[in-house]
Amino acid sequence: MRDALLVVLAERPMHGYELITELEERSAGRWRPSPGSIYPALTRLEKQGLVTAEDSGDKKVFSLTERGREARRDVEFDSDDPTPDLWRDTGGHGALRALPAEIAGQARQIRRFGSPDQVAQAATALERLKRELYAILADDGAETRGRTQDEDRQATSDAAATGDDQ
Repeated sequence: MRDALLVVLAERPMHGYELITELEERSAGRWRPSPGSIYPALTRLEKQGLVTAEDSGDKKVFSLTERGREARRDVEFDSDDPTPDLWRDTGGHGALRALPAEIAGQARQIRRFGSPDQVAQAATALERLKRELYAILADDGAETRGRTQDEDRQATSDAAATGDDQ
């Protein structure tokens, strides 16, 4: 949390909610710190002399001190992509962390702004995806070994259309 806050605050001062949403965006939805974790972390950084907090109306705006900027320089990052290495390491499951958040966002947009036909199409697509995920969980691999992903998808789709379990 410390490094992430230093990276983001090095760009501009922000209040707590801005930090939460910025961290969520930068991690492609993989991480959304809660207020219960962000504010204690900011308090610790303030006690360490790395950030200062200024009252701005009804919010506290946090910014890096000179000591905080020095600490930020020690955070490892790629100069072409200032995202901390920690945010890129998803334990090999990055797609399974980011994609559900993206799909949920798209579903919310369709629910709020889509036509009734679009909502029905989205619901059908999500039902199909849910069945495919359950099929993956139920598959011990014996039946699908040697098939390509496209062949596996087609077999799952065919089974769903006929009501057969694979």
